Amino acid sequence: MIQNLIDRLGKDQWELIKGGSTAFIVRILGIILLYVLTLYITNNFGAEIYGEFTFFQLSLKILSILSIAGLDAYLLRYISENPSKSNIQILNNQGSVSVVIHSLILIALVYFLGPYCYQYFFSDSIFLTILVICLLPFAIIKINAESFRALKKSLIYSLYEYGLIPLFTLIILFGIHRSSIEVQQLPTVAYTIALLLIFLISLFQWQLKNIGSIVRKFKDHIADIPSTNKKSFPFLIAGSILFIGQWTISFILKYFEGNVALGNFDAALKIAYLLMIPLTAASVIAAPIFSKRFSDSKEEKLKSILKFITNGVLLVTLPLALILFFYSTELMSLYGSEFTESGNILKIIVVGIFFNSITGPIAVFLQMTENQSIVQNVFLISTLLNIVLAFFLIPSYGIEGAAWSNLIFQIFVNGVLLYYVYKKFGYLSFGV
Repeated sequence: MIQNLIDRLGKDQWELIKGGSTAFIVRILGIILLYVLTLYITNNFGAEIYGEFTFFQLSLKILSILSIAGLDAYLLRYISENPSKSNIQILNNQGSVSVVIHSLILIALVYFLGPYCYQYFFSDSIFLTILVICLLPFAIIKINAESFRALKKSLIYSLYEYGLIPLFTLIILFGIHRSSIEVQQLPTVAYTIALLLIFLISLFQWQLKNIGSIVRKFKDHIADIPSTNKKSFPFLIAGSILFIGQWTISFILKYFEGNVALGNFDAALKIAYLLMIPLTAASVIAAPIFSKRFSDSKEEKLKSILKFITNGVLLVTLPLALILFFYSTELMSLYGSEFTESGNILKIIVVGIFFNSITGPIAVFLQMTENQSIVQNVFLISTLLNIVLAFFLIPSYGIEGAAWSNLIFQIFVNGVLLYYVYKKFGYLSFGV
């Protein structure tokens, strides 16, 4: 029976359903954990502390993106093309050494420059110390997770990417908070401890198993950093621009409206991102398939896989989008009384995220088919547009201006990417 189903769907589509279902389940559990964590922080510490915690996470992601320098997507691309044991080891070792060097440079910059400017970003200098502690572990976790993704081990990848950090953070936060131990910036400290524990687990699965090879070829890996960075740079631009844009919008909102507004905006985003779960789950397993089929010159396979994902995502996403839109106020009220009035903010954000979802994994598709420079340029222009809109809208309209800026950005970036898919390949990502 299963074999008949595989024959009817095709091997790639079956692999998407099988691997995507695993990622989908873990993503759902991760989202639930993330919401429980968010609810615990907002209800016990308030919107002010949650807003600062959110900005810390965004800042860590920005630094880690610079540290990783596109190597996560680089590993995904080239491991999936040649998943031999020797190639996997070489690429992961090279990526690990590069990330260590990049991280040390960034840590030095934060250490020496941070004391002169931290007050523009954080209420306390302790956040600089925590950023320095978290940067390398966070970057290594990302590198190792993408290596698992390239090998199509979607369960392990999804655990590292979505599940383990909110789970460990929640357990540690609950334990310390209930013990009545006084800890400054407790949510951020609990997050840091969780990150370090997951980092150790990750090390045992990758770097410590290959430590002999890393040490023996350390000088070679150092010498290869410039050439590796040259290959990974387009992935860095595409991957970093969106987060830099998000961080900038958060900074503008925090500057003009404060941490409470930022906390409300991020809480609404977290609910709206429920719409991204089906697409994200499918993309986990689709990326290496896109890369493999493109390298094998199987153009018709690429088309069928892309449309299969996008049409399936639309069927799953539409009813969820309607629920989030019409029950936005009730959903925001779950975070506490400080969030109740942001129901309209959630509605605006939901429209933009829904458009993102139903256009399918077009950014990943273009990146895995040697069109990463297009994605890079579209993301750059779209992010600049988003920042300009935020500068004009947030001072006048506050948090609602940030939501409208996000909506325009989502429609613009995905509309342009969809146009390039049609221009390059002659078909849209949806339909027959």
